[in-house]
Amino acid sequence: MTTAYYIITAFILILVFISILVLIRKKRKSSAPYTEALHCFIEGDRDSALELLKKAVKEDTENVMAYILLGNIIREKGNPQKAIKIHRNLLVRSNLTKSQTQEILIALIRDYKNAGLISQAVEMAEKLVKQDRKNTQYQELLLTLYEENKSWDKAYFQRQSLNKWKKQKDSNILALYKIEAGLDAIKKGLEKEGRIRFREAIKLNKKCIPAYLYWGDSLQRENRYSEALEVYINFTKKNPQKAHLAFDRIKDLLFDMGRYGEIELIYKDVITRDPENFEAHLNLADLHMKQGDIERAEKECRDLYNKYPGNKK
Repeated sequence: MTTAYYIITAFILILVFISILVLIRKKRKSSAPYTEALHCFIEGDRDSALELLKKAVKEDTENVMAYILLGNIIREKGNPQKAIKIHRNLLVRSNLTKSQTQEILIALIRDYKNAGLISQAVEMAEKLVKQDRKNTQYQELLLTLYEENKSWDKAYFQRQSLNKWKKQKDSNILALYKIEAGLDAIKKGLEKEGRIRFREAIKLNKKCIPAYLYWGDSLQRENRYSEALEVYINFTKKNPQKAHLAFDRIKDLLFDMGRYGEIELIYKDVITRDPENFEAHLNLADLHMKQGDIERAEKECRDLYNKYPGNKK
């Protein structure tokens, strides 16, 4: 090989070396403000961190994490709309890593929540879950947002999905979602749809007290008194310890239907199922008193006193 060849080769290597040095220095220079910003952020100096981050993103527009932190601080300072703009602009980038995309979505969820835009926060959380369906923290975040947004049907299915991952059951909460969905339907004038939800709640939890009462109330609003009465009485049989919650409803219906005499049998049935039911005994004693049967009323009162000597009712 000629001397010229070695000279040219050496020259090329020198150029490459110089280029590498320039890139390293440039990288160090551009990362310095970001590193300083992180220190300020950790120490709680948000103002200094904000200024350093602005400088960092000017020097290196590819520093995605700097943009995310910049938007977060701006949100904390009371400008969620500007934070939304910063974070949304990041999402359109084509070279984002999966973890960067997730961090941006989390930031946007906080932005939208801070701005009171729950529906948009839900949209971001749904995208976040699609990024990593096995992440139960993401699923729990989405569930919380569904609840805040009063999206009860979506909350129901999301909790079911989460329960499968966590291998747990919480039928009581699922039943409450059905109740809330039913109440929403009734507010819209959809009585039948509401009752369907209440019945679904009872299937999930036989002791779901509000479901029985709301179901019967809905039937009453449609003048279906016999059916409403049946629902209330069924409630007292399934939940004798809480039967007193339906007593007033049952009494009013029986009175309006000219069947008030049946109330005594209902009280006695509750007592048979729950002998210690104070309210049933008290109502039965009151009924005897109103009927003029002083002897039976006094006996019931004596029995009450013996069972509950400290109760002032």
